[in-house]
Amino acid sequence: MPLLLLLLAVFIAGCDSIEKIFLEEDLLQRPPSKRCAECHQNIYNQWLTSRHSKAWTSSHYAEATDNYTKTKCLSCHAPLEIHPEKKPQLRDKLREEGVNCFSCHYKEETNSIHGPYDVFSPPHYSTYDPVYITSKICSSCHQKTYKQWQQTVSKRNCQECHMPAKKGRLIQKFPFTYLHSKKDIHSHKFPASIASEKDFQIKISINDDILTLSIKNTGIPHSVPTADNGKPKLYIYLTGFKNGNEIFNQMQIINSKDPLKFGKWKELDFFIDLKPDKVVVTILRKLSWKNKKEKVLQKEFQF
Repeated sequence: MPLLLLLLAVFIAGCDSIEKIFLEEDLLQRPPSKRCAECHQNIYNQWLTSRHSKAWTSSHYAEATDNYTKTKCLSCHAPLEIHPEKKPQLRDKLREEGVNCFSCHYKEETNSIHGPYDVFSPPHYSTYDPVYITSKICSSCHQKTYKQWQQTVSKRNCQECHMPAKKGRLIQKFPFTYLHSKKDIHSHKFPASIASEKDFQIKISINDDILTLSIKNTGIPHSVPTADNGKPKLYIYLTGFKNGNEIFNQMQIINSKDPLKFGKWKELDFFIDLKPDKVVVTILRKLSWKNKKEKVLQKEFQF
């Protein structure tokens, strides 16, 4: 019955008038993200599990900024608003929410919530903004990775890997849930996708006492590892065997200052005493905020 009354009111009064009736003005004053959850419960729950929600409170971040004294880092961890390729301003309030709902979706210039869909949303003004389906929307804070991605000329955007979509409804609150048809809802968990063997080409050559490992990133459309800040790493382990016995086990680290660039070979030299008949290459990654390493791939080479 409430839905029928709402639809009848829309028919009689028109959408503009309905917006004025149902408008909840505090929604356009950057309230806590919990306020958004009253309608967008699913997206809010995803965001709670994301690194964006912990961007300010993370112990790793507090340590990296010397307890928030390195001010150049702060504005991307509690941005007021984001605009493509422009560093955001630091928010005064609710910094503990990190990159919250209003950081990304509220624009003061239109006094409305921006997003990738043209929707009827009576509780707040909404603006269809096609930049939300492009990588540009990420470039405000992730400038270094965005420039790396531009150089790859990849057709895959950031959202394809870091905001995978699933059919669903934008709103869970009755009766507004039925104002919108099901559409692609992009995950607000922002997963840090992990590469695999299919994303790399690897070659090994041996010349006297030097084993050269050549590796090329062919599948990840930005450098690996990548970060504007933080210290993500790749650990490259080489284990050599001869007649079934291990004869060496060495490791080198690749960091974001000298990463695996997309489409470019990188050569790593390892000094060896004996020529192996089998080499096992193992690559692990360690994200900035994790203490444990994660396996990326393991590949064997016979000689």
